[in-house]
Amino acid sequence: MPEQRIDLRRVLWLMRRQRTIVAACVLVGALLPGMVILLGSTSYTATSVVLVPTSDANNAAGGTTVSAANGNVTDSALAVSSAVLAPAGSSVTPRVTPLEAQHRVSATPVATNLVQITATGSSPRSAETLANAVATRLVAFVTSSSQSDGSSAVAGLQAQAAELTKQVNKYDQEIRAEQASIQASPNSAIAQQGTQLLASLTTAQADATLQLQSVNSQIAGAKLNSAATTGGTSVIQPASSAAGPSLFIRILAIVIGAVVGLLISAAIVTIRRRDSNLTTRDEIAAVAGVPVVFSLSVRHLTRSSEWLTLLREYEPDPMDMWNVRKVLSEVDAPEVGGRVLTVITLADDSASMAGVAHLAVASAAMDISTSLVLTSDDPGSRGLSDACDLLTARNEAVRPNLRLFKGSSSLDEEESALTFISIVVNPDQPKFPAFVARGVVMMAISAGSVDQEQLARVLIAVGREGLSVRGLVVTNPMSGDRSLGSLPNASEQVTQFLQRRALEPWTGGADVR
Repeated sequence: MPEQRIDLRRVLWLMRRQRTIVAACVLVGALLPGMVILLGSTSYTATSVVLVPTSDANNAAGGTTVSAANGNVTDSALAVSSAVLAPAGSSVTPRVTPLEAQHRVSATPVATNLVQITATGSSPRSAETLANAVATRLVAFVTSSSQSDGSSAVAGLQAQAAELTKQVNKYDQEIRAEQASIQASPNSAIAQQGTQLLASLTTAQADATLQLQSVNSQIAGAKLNSAATTGGTSVIQPASSAAGPSLFIRILAIVIGAVVGLLISAAIVTIRRRDSNLTTRDEIAAVAGVPVVFSLSVRHLTRSSEWLTLLREYEPDPMDMWNVRKVLSEVDAPEVGGRVLTVITLADDSASMAGVAHLAVASAAMDISTSLVLTSDDPGSRGLSDACDLLTARNEAVRPNLRLFKGSSSLDEEESALTFISIVVNPDQPKFPAFVARGVVMMAISAGSVDQEQLARVLIAVGREGLSVRGLVVTNPMSGDRSLGSLPNASEQVTQFLQRRALEPWTGGADVR
């Protein structure tokens, strides 16, 4: 398959010619989102903000406010959990199921200890009510959890303090008993042992007393922290006004739909044009009315470095040289000077221009003094034109027996045995340059790059210049094309003529040939 490139200018030209299709696609693309916005249910959004202070007892660095067993649950995740959404949905009218609430409610941490709750609804009131209900339920859940956690911690510390108090009292009783025993017999051996035991009891009592003081401090801190946490959790910004889709969003949806419709219309007109393109040698020859002299496959070249590589380093194969022989058989040798062949190519068809360059390189490789003259500056062969400018600026030769020119000011046909003159025309608006074609005229076309109307338009422009095309060169033929591009013989032409006459009665006028 030949490489098919999308030319933006050509697509725009096709879209201008088929304005009805383009307008219809753009209109449909803009109306569809507009109808969806008008007929669809409008969604409103309401937002509330909850302050959830971090508890030191829970060590919640990431916004965690529940117990240690749930320490990996953040405040925002807690707000959209079933523990909050289920009672919140039950408290609003109409009732919202937990599954529906999960789709309508989202929670986002917006700052330290702040949770933003966003709810959607079909009306402003439903959105505001649901957002406030979820915020209120989140505060209630966090408060009850904090109170439960604080009560559990204080109860444990108080039990520990009671046990330490018992130990301190017990040590005090034992110390008093030993002191009485020592005073009764101060010089006895039992008194000496009692003194040692008294020192141990005194030390143990002091340790227990310190532990009791520490636990009492922890109890006071836990009570204070629980009170601070419970008192700080609140809704600091209730949802008061729900907002619907902005005008910008609505206009943006319509604009996007129109752009999509425009792109679809461009694809439609391009595909329709490609479906009508001439893809086989026989189709091209039948429309042009001249046979295909030869065909060849070439690469798509864009940069000047690629063109220079082709002109300097390409080694022609036997088929390239045989194609040159075919061309020479079509070109009569003049009495004075060398043979001249004018090759017409189409705009933005760089493959056909590459085919002309292949011929020039093959001719030079056959030791034929060859010149390649560029008369048009076409975007499809801009790289070849730049390569010519580079060689001219450096005063370098392309390769032995091959010269490259732009325009006709420096062309001397007598110095070359074979001169290829390249003329590029626009198939949509064919117009020949001021440089007049000379010698035999041939046309190079890439398979699938032109349709019947465009080719006929170019051939009519050629006839207006007083020229006639002697043969065709087809570049990059389709892989499945087994036709030769030869015209039918005389008997086949008569048969086809009679068939046309039978189907379409002749109404008079000029002779049909």
